[in-house]
Amino acid sequence: MSGKHRKIEDPADHVGLDATERKAVLLSTVFRIAGTPIVAVAGLISAGLVIRATGPTTYGVVALVATVGLLLPFADLGIGAVVTSAASRSRNPATDPYALAVIKRAYRVLSMVSGGVAALAVIVMIFDGWGTLLGITTGPEDRLVVTLAVIVFAVTIPAGLGLRILIGVDRAQLVVLVMVSNSLFALVGTAAMYAGGVRGIWFVLPPLLGAFLGNLVGTVVALKVSGLGTTVFQRSSHAVGTKGLLEGSLWLFVVSVGIPFGLQVQRVVLSHLSTPVELSNYALMAQLYGLCWSVFSMAALAFWPIFVKRRGAADETVRLWLMATMGFGLVAALASVPLVLVSPWLADVLSGGTIDVTSTLAASFAVLLIAQCFHLPSGMLLTKPTEARWQAGCLVAMALVTTVAAIGVAPSHGAAGVVLVTAAAVIACQFIPDIAWIPRLVGRRREEPVADVPVLVPVGSGV
Repeated sequence: MSGKHRKIEDPADHVGLDATERKAVLLSTVFRIAGTPIVAVAGLISAGLVIRATGPTTYGVVALVATVGLLLPFADLGIGAVVTSAASRSRNPATDPYALAVIKRAYRVLSMVSGGVAALAVIVMIFDGWGTLLGITTGPEDRLVVTLAVIVFAVTIPAGLGLRILIGVDRAQLVVLVMVSNSLFALVGTAAMYAGGVRGIWFVLPPLLGAFLGNLVGTVVALKVSGLGTTVFQRSSHAVGTKGLLEGSLWLFVVSVGIPFGLQVQRVVLSHLSTPVELSNYALMAQLYGLCWSVFSMAALAFWPIFVKRRGAADETVRLWLMATMGFGLVAALASVPLVLVSPWLADVLSGGTIDVTSTLAASFAVLLIAQCFHLPSGMLLTKPTEARWQAGCLVAMALVTTVAAIGVAPSHGAAGVVLVTAAAVIACQFIPDIAWIPRLVGRRREEPVADVPVLVPVGSGV
């Protein structure tokens, strides 16, 4: 086999986490906890400025468009996940032909995806279709501004691979710093626009520009830390077979398609079937919820390389997964208490009393937080192609259930209704199947080769 890969040791050699892994998990969690107040303050100040610049009803539309990156996380076609796994099982991605080939091809493919998304945005603008797609409009400026927003999102797609590389090389704490910079860039842009007298739909741009600038910083840091440098943008001097380089990305793409159904598609359902007030209530509470969720999701990402390196240790993997699942779920239950108690008051302060986040809506998001956190470690574990296919099936079921149910409850129960049915769908279609099937899925790894890495062969060999 060409290239150097992290050896998957015998299960007996992996009792718990090793020193590097413990450091990665600890640092990513500490950095996220330390960075959360910064992100929170920046996000809340930005939200307050935007609400005052747009009004309580337009704010929901602005939040819908500004979170297009959350609505379309599948734009990377699942390739980002494959890059993380490739970097995770390589001692040195810069000198590993397989890892280097995966990353190079990922940048090429996602650059083409970026161009395609931008072109589609222009086509929608030409046919004036944004109002139809969003289900709501604020005025004639939407046509241009939403197009610009989607184009900014498009160029962020390949830039996001830097964060994937950092996760793979056990530098999740640096990802946290990039996320903090995203919020600060967005706050600076929002404050500058507000001070300059800009009003209305234009405030969709600062969060997206902040993410783009932050991801550029993340790319520079990732290429330096990993030793890859500019080699990822150069043509390979050694031919490497491309077959199988992005193996599993199709199913991981399906998984990423289902991710928005956990939170973001509900915005679209509300914009079409409920009122602008309910959409704004949802948008503001979702931002408060996001502060809690980001802590858990970042901590969970540190487990991705940990699980990858244990692919040959089925029993140890299951034990770690069970511990992580119970840990994330229980801590989420504790975090849900202040989320319910503080959110209505905080929303009132931020909006100047113009947006009403009820205790019922806050409690609905608390239930969703607990449900998603119980499932979170499973998403970090099931990254092999066959496992990703199984996870994709669960997500498709969840997506169908939550969408149909949300459509049914949105007109009568508004924001709280769509959140609760989403939580129920996560429990029924993801968490329960996790508990029932994951030990069996991981157990099948004993029958597979220890080093689960595609063999590299010369191009044209016919293999």
